[in-house]
Order: sequence, then C-alpha cells, then structure tokens
Amino acid sequence: MRRVIALSIFALLGCIAGYFAAPVLSMWAAQSADPVMFAGGIIANYKSSVVCDCNDRPASQGGRELSEYISSLQKHRANSPNSKLLAQEVGLAYVRLSILEKKLDQQPRADEDFKRGQAELAALGWKDVSESHLTSLVTRLNSEYKRADQTSKAVAATAR
Repeated sequence: MRRVIALSIFALLGCIAGYFAAPVLSMWAAQSADPVMFAGGIIANYKSSVVCDCNDRPASQGGRELSEYISSLQKHRANSPNSKLLAQEVGLAYVRLSILEKKLDQQPRADEDFKRGQAELAALGWKDVSESHLTSLVTRLNSEYKRADQTSKAVAATAR
C-alpha cells in the first residue's frame, strides 16, 4: 500500500514539474532549432508595441521607442545580413521616425532619417521611394495597429 501511495505522489509531482518546465524547455528547443524564426516572433511583438504606442503617446516618447526599435533591428540584422525582411523593416522604421521628428520640428534629423529609410528600401528594389508614397504607406500601416480595448469597442459598436 505504501508503494502505491508513494508512486502516486511521485507521479503527481512529476506531472506538476512537467507542467511548469514544458513551456521553458519548448522555448529553448524552438530557439535552438530555428533562431531566426524565434527572433522574428520577438521582433513582431516589439514592433506591435512600439507602433501602437506611437499612435497614442507624445511624439518625443515615440521617437525614443522607435530609435530603440531600430537599434534592436540592426542587432538582429547583424546576425542575418541577407534578410530582406529586416532590411525592409529598418527602412520603414526610419520613415516612421522621420514622421515623428517632423512633428517635433526637427527637420534636419527628419530629412536624414528619411534618406536612410529611402536608401534601405531602394536597395531592396522598391520602385517608388518618394516622400509622399512612403509617408502615406507608413500612415496606412500604422493605422492597422490598435489597442485591444479599441478593437473590442469597435466590434461591440458594430454588433448592435
């Protein structure tokens, strides 16, 4: 009888330990198996938080966050120098930063960052890297990022 109770306790403890260890071990396995894919998910979450917060926060705070986002992208790009997706994301982030700097009346920095974005996107083979096109493109892309509470209110309003 003691063996059955001891075996049951150990099985229960093993299940509990596995329940808490499985997520950590699966993250480790995913990262070691395909580090580029794992980094892509992290970058996507980071971009979502930066772009969404840039829509609702003051331009100065959004500018700092975008600068940090660009430096993070460039670190990942150093690991994958041939990644066209990272190059595109860096270019679009520079355009976003340029738009924010214009709002802050920092025209020389805005022009410099916009030229960096244009150069990144032109190197990828983009045909139209004009200021009007890239500004409207980034504005449309930014409008797709909304906070969760904003989307649920919109869905609730349309359901009535």
